[in-house]
Amino acid sequence: MGKRRSEGSTQDLDMTAAMNLILILIPLLLTSMESVKIAVVNVATPQIGPSSEANPPADRPDDKPLKLTVALTDRGITVFVRDQVIENKDDPLGPTILKIDGQEEDAEGRMVDAKVYDIDKLVEIISDLKDANPAEENIIITAEPNTKYKYIMKIMDATREKKDGEKKKTLFPNVVLSAGIA
Repeated sequence: MGKRRSEGSTQDLDMTAAMNLILILIPLLLTSMESVKIAVVNVATPQIGPSSEANPPADRPDDKPLKLTVALTDRGITVFVRDQVIENKDDPLGPTILKIDGQEEDAEGRMVDAKVYDIDKLVEIISDLKDANPAEENIIITAEPNTKYKYIMKIMDATREKKDGEKKKTLFPNVVLSAGIA
């Protein structure tokens, strides 16, 4: 009544094209994964709880820690050392380092004239502080809520080490982000 298939007419599938594709993809994926480098910066985040300053350790010397803090504002960079602001001689009421004229990338990726952070001046101040306090390695970075994250990253990179030609000088590698940065 119905058609019956003959049992002897099974065909083998031709898998050579699929196997060739797999043989090409495996080395390609392995080589592309090797070229991806991931950089990690260890950063301490703010902790919830009582301050360690409330109960200082008994073995700590009487001198106050450096407590170096860099604050990013819309006007510039303010640097605090031992809870004291490093003043700008030209503008004592303003930030330590005023923004300067420069160029930055806008939302479309074009370079436009803008006020930018003076990172070179910051590195100069931080380097002098490191020379005066060679054992200190901690820095606290804080920023206003509207500060773009790329600027925070630039400040982190600039305060970790200074390049003098081929030589690198370690400044403050231990970064602590303040509670203002989310």
